[in-house]
Amino acid sequence: MRGAAAAVALAAVLWVAGLAAASFVVTGARLDLDADRGILRAWQVRITDGRRVVTAPELVLNRAAGVGVLSGGVRATGPEGELRSATARIRFTQTLELVAVEAEGQAQLSSRDGRLSARRVSVDTRRGVAVAVGSPAVLATGEVTATGSRMVYRTRQQEAEVGAPARFETRHGAVQGREAAFDLKTHTARLAGPVVFRFSAGRGEARQAVADFAAGRLELEGPVRMRWRGSTVEGRRAVVWYREGRVVVEGPSRMRVEEEDLPRIP
Repeated sequence: MRGAAAAVALAAVLWVAGLAAASFVVTGARLDLDADRGILRAWQVRITDGRRVVTAPELVLNRAAGVGVLSGGVRATGPEGELRSATARIRFTQTLELVAVEAEGQAQLSSRDGRLSARRVSVDTRRGVAVAVGSPAVLATGEVTATGSRMVYRTRQQEAEVGAPARFETRHGAVQGREAAFDLKTHTARLAGPVVFRFSAGRGEARQAVADFAAGRLELEGPVRMRWRGSTVEGRRAVVWYREGRVVVEGPSRMRVEEEDLPRIP
């Protein structure tokens, strides 16, 4: 079916389902409806539920299964941002409420907070939550790039859970923990240990850490052990001001000074 017949094709799908109205609308340059099986094929397709728009060169929609498969390069826009991928699946309820967009193949979600990319990005449209896995998952925002094997990005709260392991990089260095909670509003991350870090001010390990990327500060909770130039510093707590190349060790501490770090005597 072509042109104005697009609406007729959609009406036929709804009629098969016994519904009076749709929660989303499908249009395309060409539509092919198998009314008996409830299968709709569409080319140069556009899907909208009033809040989101999904476009792709091709769609196969199975009404009974509640799944639509899009291919040929997919673009989806909505409150969560712009999602692009090679292929995608949309999932919808029996009342045709669009509940998920599952993008796969160089998937990338661009939003007000930054850019989330992974092999696969699935967006729960009801909760505004994106789950990224594989490649690994990368979230780039401002001067910080966060990576992990899995990432849960809550678009409405502007928060992300990064895991297994969670790594944060800036042009000054990097810090890595077992997992982390990243607040994109304040640009702070709480990392569960063991934590390892490397900046120009020093490198080492700690039990846990809080990184304030806006302030350029890394707060380390002990035991903390780090190398500063050739010397070793140990303590219960340390603060690294990584942009300034400064380290403050708090509480009982010990420093083993190597000869190369001693002041030169003229």
